[in-house]
Amino acid sequence: MMLRWPINDKSALYRNERGVALLIVLLVTALLIALIFEFSYATRISLNSAVNFRNSQQAYFIARSGIYAFIRGGQKLREYFTQGKLHPLPIGDSIIEFIWWDESGKIKITNVKYDPTLSMAKGLFEDVKQIDTAVLNNLVGQFSDVSKLSLLSGLRPYMSSAEDFDKVKDSLTVNNVNPNLININAAPKDVLLGLGILSGDADRIVQDREAARYTEVSKVPGIGNLRIAGLDLSSYLTTTEGTIFKVNASATVGGYTKTVESVVDVSRPQNPVLYWRVF
Repeated sequence: MMLRWPINDKSALYRNERGVALLIVLLVTALLIALIFEFSYATRISLNSAVNFRNSQQAYFIARSGIYAFIRGGQKLREYFTQGKLHPLPIGDSIIEFIWWDESGKIKITNVKYDPTLSMAKGLFEDVKQIDTAVLNNLVGQFSDVSKLSLLSGLRPYMSSAEDFDKVKDSLTVNNVNPNLININAAPKDVLLGLGILSGDADRIVQDREAARYTEVSKVPGIGNLRIAGLDLSSYLTTTEGTIFKVNASATVGGYTKTVESVVDVSRPQNPVLYWRVF
């Protein structure tokens, strides 16, 4: 007896082949769409990365230019822009902000084992900032290497806490050329208080020197009867501007900010940068 295919079997097979072909087309189409989206996403990510890198580089070089503008601007720029205040300057679509301090107005902590620096530091640490006596004892102790510090951040291990370091960091330096003299035109209020000057007189000094810098120590209010290490306070004060400055400059481009922190010596025009950090 012979077996025969049903009449409709061939049409069913044909329909099955068409279904498989359609499924393959759909799968290929889905794969192509996925590849297109993946390519588009990767392209967009690469473009954003390129834009971010460009903005980052522009922000860095603008901030860097702010440091060198300060160096080349000289005394006129320092007279125009007040020490210790943030100064924003628009440059095209970006903004640069810089702030500076004259290191000659700070206590040179690397000289802390010797008077008058020791007496100044004692006034700042213990009388003004209420920092435990043990901290200053660590700084002047037998095993202290504080005199060898080249960066102020090296002071951290001697401090009892990060908070104590933050209290005094803006009043100390490792860069004051003459450790026995404090520039009255640049000294922060905390330094003035650490020298024994009363708060009201310190406020007056800060206000007066913003209008016109002191040219004679004898005209500084509130120092007449003060003594440090056996000498009149006036012996340790000067009105002469220093040559070493701490300068921070920040630039923002496209929402991306770069900050350059530096210490510069304007008396060395060929190689003025003593310290440089970018973040």
